[in-house]
Amino acid sequence: MGFNLGLNVVEVDGRVAPSIQAAPTSVAALIIRSARGLPNQVYQVTNWSAFTERFGRYLNGAFGAYAMRGFIDNGGAMAYVTRVVDTATATSASRAFDDGEDTALTITAGYRGTADPGAWGNNLAVRIAPNPETAGTYDIFVRENGTVVETWEALNQSTTPGDPGRHPETVINDEFTGSKFIIVTENDTGNPASTDGTETADADGFVPLENGADDSLSGAALENALVAALSRFDVHKVQLVCCPETNSNTFVAAALAYCENRGDCMFIGHTTEGHDAAASKTYGRNFQGNKVYGALYFPWIRVADPIGTQIWIPPTGHIMGVFARTERERGIWKAPAGNAAKLNGALDVQHHITDTVHTDLVKNGSVNAVRFIPGAGIVIDSSRTLSTNTIWLYVNIRLLFNFVKSSLMGGLRWVVQEPNDQTLWNKVKFNSVTPFLMGLWKRGAFGSGTPDQVFTVKIDSENNPPASVQQGILNIEVYFYPVRPAETIVITIGQQESGASSGES
Repeated sequence: MGFNLGLNVVEVDGRVAPSIQAAPTSVAALIIRSARGLPNQVYQVTNWSAFTERFGRYLNGAFGAYAMRGFIDNGGAMAYVTRVVDTATATSASRAFDDGEDTALTITAGYRGTADPGAWGNNLAVRIAPNPETAGTYDIFVRENGTVVETWEALNQSTTPGDPGRHPETVINDEFTGSKFIIVTENDTGNPASTDGTETADADGFVPLENGADDSLSGAALENALVAALSRFDVHKVQLVCCPETNSNTFVAAALAYCENRGDCMFIGHTTEGHDAAASKTYGRNFQGNKVYGALYFPWIRVADPIGTQIWIPPTGHIMGVFARTERERGIWKAPAGNAAKLNGALDVQHHITDTVHTDLVKNGSVNAVRFIPGAGIVIDSSRTLSTNTIWLYVNIRLLFNFVKSSLMGGLRWVVQEPNDQTLWNKVKFNSVTPFLMGLWKRGAFGSGTPDQVFTVKIDSENNPPASVQQGILNIEVYFYPVRPAETIVITIGQQESGASSGES
């Protein structure tokens, strides 16, 4: 670098170590059955319209849309969603359009270039008409449930001599800007607007797609498909995992193992529909033990049903939304339970239980309860993991550790390949990790005490001896005492003697 005569200013990174940024903690993963959705794909969803665009609305026999609605209504902001569908039995609605002689164009229900199976496609209808401004081209109008949702104008077939044109396969099937409802296949060079199937068209000239069908997944085939879907989230940063479609022992065991292997997320499960507290306690015992990456909730809740009147559903979608809301309003270290953990949208619980039954369910079955509390509404009233280890009993502790681990993993990426010496150790300890933990302490994430009493960061020659340094290993030890919820409240009430005394007048 050349310098000018006089004063020169050079900017450098200096000795400041990058700060550790808080990792996301309430990104959900939902494995669902739904009206539509491309097979074997995972989509990021941040609002209800994005969900319905990809997965459709409510479907009889599937809980996906209800769970997603509950997640959003209770404070959930981001979810990764995947649909489980059997492409061998589910079919995509379609219709062939001829040019007066041969099939010119086949239109199939789909999403940006890929067929989207399911009976949902039978709600689509298409009209193909000559474009009024450009000779030899045509327009395609797409209607869903009686409403025109897309219009594709001035299209021509791919083999129009000397004219690159707007070919339907190129325009409509584009993976970024194409149709959200149909895909097309050009079968011939003829203009499909020559005849648009008027023998089957309605009064407005629309021809319905047909032969779309949902799959027949059930039993072991469904369980296998749900378990296989877990691996689709491997590349996504999710912290909460649920599947409202099942609570089978096979799937729950696989989900708990998946979360444990990742080490940074938690499975949110539900008990069986109709089961009372005793049966749910028995169910919970199937998974008790050192299962620190999961929690179960009882009972099912009743919500409004847009395609009926009301419906009983698993509470897991709503609960994950409460997790997200609690983290945003109070912090990830606050137990997602208590009066503030109200389930928005819940109209009733399938079973009402007493305090005594609730205690038995939680302590002996490791199952949390959703309860109606007078003055508070329907709330999550307990926050236990499936662990029986006293240091991992509470959901918020698991979530806090997941948060700290993820934050440190991301925030210390800069350390890789730096010289492994005392200078680096001091930077990591005093400039990165300790300030991050101090911030958590100030916000109430740790138990009572001074910083020195509630967290420790160790990076020195004792845990980094020459042998480790020679192997390129840097050991960073972080210990902290997490805050625990006031789960059992004891109020002592008794009588005492009056302070007044009597005397002679």
